[in-house]
Amino acid sequence: MSEDHDLFYREPWMSDDQWCCAKMLADLFYGFHHIDGKIKPDRHGIKIGVPEGNWAMSYDYDGLTRAVVMAHDRSIRFRISPAGVDRLKLHFEKRHHRDGKMTESHPTIEDAITRIRNGREAA
Repeated sequence: MSEDHDLFYREPWMSDDQWCCAKMLADLFYGFHHIDGKIKPDRHGIKIGVPEGNWAMSYDYDGLTRAVVMAHDRSIRFRISPAGVDRLKLHFEKRHHRDGKMTESHPTIEDAITRIRNGREAA
């Protein structure tokens, strides 16, 4: 992303970690200009309410799969919660370690897959 994007889309309240989360959100929706909703602070991360739409699928529309892969690649905790009729709230929180406390780390996707396939939780 260019510096122009930084100046235009980065909110003054955003920390570097929140900006990393916002850029993941933009990549998930193929650009800031496709995001339907207002990005808000959420503790150390960000949140946004978005239309349910077809994006949150695992294959035919691959947004859910892409979100999981991006989250593991970028060490960003990604969560979906209800936000009203036909809306979802997306939460993003940057992590800085691959190992350690669950509240401070985020595994690689390879580690998460191994844990799941071995019958343990991913986190």
